[in-house]
This record gives sequence, C-alpha cells and structure tokens, in this order.
Amino acid sequence: MSMKIAAALDATRTLFEVSPDLEFSSVDRVITGKTAGGLRIEAYGTFAENPQKLLCFLPSAQPSSTPPKVPFYPRWSWATAFENWDVVSLSDPMLNYAPDLAASWFASSDEDIVSELATFIRLYCDRRGITLDNVILYGSSMGGFGSLMIAAELRVAHAVAEVPQLDLLRYPVKSSLADVERLALNGRALADLAGEHPNRTDVYSRFESSRCIPPITIVTNRGDSAFEETLSFVGRLQGLAASVDSIGSVSLHQTSRNEGHAVQPTPFMIKFLKSVAEIQSVPTAYYPSAEHESQRLEFPQCHVENDGSWGERELQEAVTWIKTAGDSEITVEFKAVNPASGSNKGLVFCAAVRGSTREMLSQQGFSYSSYRNIGYYKYVGLGEGMSSHVIQLRFAPEVSVDAIGLASWDVKAPTIYDLQFS
Repeated sequence: MSMKIAAALDATRTLFEVSPDLEFSSVDRVITGKTAGGLRIEAYGTFAENPQKLLCFLPSAQPSSTPPKVPFYPRWSWATAFENWDVVSLSDPMLNYAPDLAASWFASSDEDIVSELATFIRLYCDRRGITLDNVILYGSSMGGFGSLMIAAELRVAHAVAEVPQLDLLRYPVKSSLADVERLALNGRALADLAGEHPNRTDVYSRFESSRCIPPITIVTNRGDSAFEETLSFVGRLQGLAASVDSIGSVSLHQTSRNEGHAVQPTPFMIKFLKSVAEIQSVPTAYYPSAEHESQRLEFPQCHVENDGSWGERELQEAVTWIKTAGDSEITVEFKAVNPASGSNKGLVFCAAVRGSTREMLSQQGFSYSSYRNIGYYKYVGLGEGMSSHVIQLRFAPEVSVDAIGLASWDVKAPTIYDLQFS
C-alpha cells in the first residue's frame, strides 16, 4: 500500500461529513458510505479548494495473477494532473462481499449497486457544491461499463468509457463470469439476473429503463473484441432517442492503432478527459405529461387512516406514496422531527396529478426528476428539531391529485407524523 493511500485511510470520513470547507479540502481522504443493503462504499479522494469539476474513476478488473486488493482505487495517482478539480476513485462495493472476486461488474441479486453508487456521487456533489453536469465519469473495461451505467442514473454527468463491456452476457471471458455467478450471485446464473433485472447487466437496458441517453464518449479500436458490438450499440441509440426523457451527446473515438482490449497511454487520456470536460453537453430534457406520471406510479405504499390522520413514519430517500381522495384542492399538513442540522432541501414533496400539465405543476413550484421514481417534486426545508408544515395544492376542477409522496433528501431519516389532508 502506498503512503498516500495509507494517509488517506487514516483521514477517512463518512459521506455525511463531506463539506466544502477549506480544512476538508486540504487533506486527501477516503470517503465511505453504505448501499441500501449495507455494503460499504469507499472512495479515495483528492479535493480542490473551490472545485470546478468532479472526475470520478470507476474500477476495472484486477489482475487474476495476484490476490485482489480490497479496497481497490484505480488511477488515484492521476489526481495531481487535474488542478481545481475534485478527483475520487471508487472501489467496487462487491469486493467487500466477495473479497476473492477480481471483477463483479457491480452485479448483485440483492440490490442495484449502480443506482447506489449514483446516489453516493449525487450526495457527494451536493455536499461539495458541484453540479452534476460538471461530473466526468471515467473507466476502462468493467470501469467503462460502470461509467455508462451510472451516467444514465445521474442523467447529465458525462461518461468516458474506454473499451467498455456493454452486455455482460456477451463478454467472451466465461471464467470471469463464472466467478461472478459463484462469488457475487451465490451460484445464481447471470442469465437469470438479466432476465429479472436486464438493466443490471446491459447498458442499453439501463438507458431504456432510466429513460435517458446521457452524454457519453466511447474510446475503442478495431482490435477490441467488443468493437462490432460497440458500433451496433451506438447505432441503436438513435432508435432509442424517441422514447426517452433526456438526450445527451454521443460520440465514438476510434483510435488509429488496433491495440485490442487495451487502454490508451496515461498522458493521452489525461488530455482527453480535460478536453471532454470543455464540451458543453447538457442533455435536452423531455418531460412526460403529469397524466403519464400518475398512471405509471405504483402507489399507494401506505394509506391514510380512516380519521384522516397518519401515524409516525421515518422517511428514507425512496418516496413513500400516500393515496389521496383525488380532489383538485388539497391541503397537506404534517409535523417533522429532524435529528440533524437544518436544511432547505431536507424533504422532497412529490405529487401525482391526473389531468394536469407540466406547465400547471411548474407554476406551483414543481420540477421533474426520474431519479428513484420521484416524478414531479419540490423541496421542503426542515429546521433542526421539530417543525410544522402546511402545503396547499390548488388545481382546476377537472384536475385531481391521485397521490402525494414524501422522501428525505438532505437530512438523514427524519420522522414524519400527524399527516392530514383537508
């Protein structure tokens, strides 16, 4: 282990301790978090005083000739080349579950690791004051697969994928896939996982399910075994564009030499990543109608009691949907206990509104996000300790509010109680 990594491990902080403070930025650190299923997320980070960008490295497979490193921080030494950027190198969380595994491709039967890593990056950026359109995700091979998958969840982050895998079922090294089945999936066949959750094993399916083609740049060459597959993938995106909500730039960089499944020299890739960061490639956003949102949401997750009140509930990032009476005018009242410091983005308040339009919802302060099925939402600030909240929704008579939703965002596990509709 290098002295730099050892020092960063000594300065480990949790994700909720990340801040834009100068003291935080002055030390290389390992940042830790957890997936919803309890897997440890670890990232080696170098931090700028006023970061303009975030460069996030995704892990490739480790050599099979030596025991895998746990954690494994790829390309962490590149950080010094990116002045005024935050640079983090993510380890594969599945290494903590199966430490003998050289590469997992983030496969898990229990949870969506890609979505969990996207959440980690999103929260990190929020705490560091970096907008997601200033995020570059880079990886090669398995790391390229990860960068493309995570970019679809973040929507506006730019993925740079070097000789990536695109569909695990087509990966030619069957012994590596057998290790994934044996160690990460506890004997389950990857084909079974792909059948149940195709967006966990196939990049096109991830773009399809997230309804997003993010900004992507693929670096490849004719000697790579997946070259023809890559050309086909890029061509298929043209047909997918008609059915997604968000479309970013797509480019393919074919190198002149046929290196095969190999990466470009470090000086070239450092310059390449800096040039990609200069491209203004914010996706065009297409918002589904409010009617469509109301139809697709799976609610209620809980009901309001007969007396019109709602018992205590601790909120998580996943939206808790509560079915309403379908009226066009609703007042929602509730109390909240926030165990952390106050935040103007403490809660997310969501609405599934039948017969409305995006313009109507925008007039009432709602924005749209496909992240974790949030749909149309607005932030609700939470003070420290106990607070009371009243939210009024007033639409035309032909409009009805089918459900409202609540989720925590910038605070951890607030408790909501005495929720009432009138």
